[in-house]
Amino acid sequence: MWIMNHLEDCDWKRELMLCSKCLNLDERNFHCWNYREFVVQKAGVSPEEEFQFATSKILNNFSNYSSWHYRSRLLSKMFRNSDQRDIDEKKKNELELVMNATFTDPSDSSAWFYQRWLLDAHESSSTLSQALVKDTNVILLANKNVSTESIYLQINTENENVQWKSWQETKFSKLWFGIFKKQLPEIKNIHIGIEGTFYPLLHFNQKWIYRKRKYKSCYNEDQLLEQLSSYKQLVEMEPNNKWAHLTAILLMRKIDFIKFYEDILTNLHVLIFCFNFRSKYVIEYKLSELWDIEGDQDVKSEIDLSGLNLTTLSNNEHLNFFEEINLGANFLSNSLHQLSFLQNCKKLSLSSNELDSLEKFPTLQNLEILSLRNNKLNNVEEILQLLIRHKLKLLDLRENPVCNTKGLQAAIIQSNTDLQLYIE
Repeated sequence: MWIMNHLEDCDWKRELMLCSKCLNLDERNFHCWNYREFVVQKAGVSPEEEFQFATSKILNNFSNYSSWHYRSRLLSKMFRNSDQRDIDEKKKNELELVMNATFTDPSDSSAWFYQRWLLDAHESSSTLSQALVKDTNVILLANKNVSTESIYLQINTENENVQWKSWQETKFSKLWFGIFKKQLPEIKNIHIGIEGTFYPLLHFNQKWIYRKRKYKSCYNEDQLLEQLSSYKQLVEMEPNNKWAHLTAILLMRKIDFIKFYEDILTNLHVLIFCFNFRSKYVIEYKLSELWDIEGDQDVKSEIDLSGLNLTTLSNNEHLNFFEEINLGANFLSNSLHQLSFLQNCKKLSLSSNELDSLEKFPTLQNLEILSLRNNKLNNVEEILQLLIRHKLKLLDLRENPVCNTKGLQAAIIQSNTDLQLYIE
């Protein structure tokens, strides 16, 4: 690539022929596939024309993971310049192709990975997923990673100067927190702008909210139901095929998450690696269930996720919009670091989670009430460090081994004299 970029006169068509020759000799050489993508751009070959080349390679060998991956990149480019009807039609054709591939060799992972990408790709046409403006604070969740250069907060048609901070302090992120200084006596409208598109926020109980959250019925439900039936038959023929089980789960989630929820959990029990998937879908179900009961004039600030056998929070950034979160009676001892996106949370329960350490407990800037009752905590210093990083009003430590430590109450009160402490 470096050499070709520095030559004065390049024969890109000849270079493209060289790539084709190399891929005929070694069709899975991802170095050559990457180089071909570079050459195609220089040669002025359209994504549609190159798409035919990828098709020929896949039809020659369904197990060619590199060509499936290359095909997904081409489709992404083609989708950018297509209307929704064309995108839907292309995805229908792709689902037919990939299903033939999975049945040709059910044990090969190449086509299964591509099908998973197909079911997830371009689910939402809206870049903004959720937004909350309260007082002088902004929380924004996008459907893809964006930078502050493409984000705008517009109040009464004027752009506000916002200090943005990403969840993990990276340049690109889905989750952003913002602070602005200007307080207006009368706010008539608020818009969030992302990449040139502005989304209007609605006013509820001193909050301005954007919500694009409910699952929509899929455009090709009949096709997906037919595929679901076929994969159930494949599971009967090959009960140990984890890809068939997983794809059946993804299809049910795509068709009607609420309707197939119990079937999804049943299928997850078959998979050895189901625990994180199960937690992900349980949280998604609880969120969708909550959104369904919310009326147009109702926005919940609390959510109860207790007693659900959660092992992970699956980085579900939607949880950040709640002020009260009950995570009691779960198994989150190895997932404390995932609490870091709960920066809007004021009241948090982690009781009965078998916690034996607070070392990875992140700093939550708005946290006021924390329940750590009935765990296995025995390190006083970790508790004191947690209090230093938070301005807690109430801390519940009852039924922890650390409560038997002499002088515990005095040490804690000394670090926070206004704290309401429960240790007995």
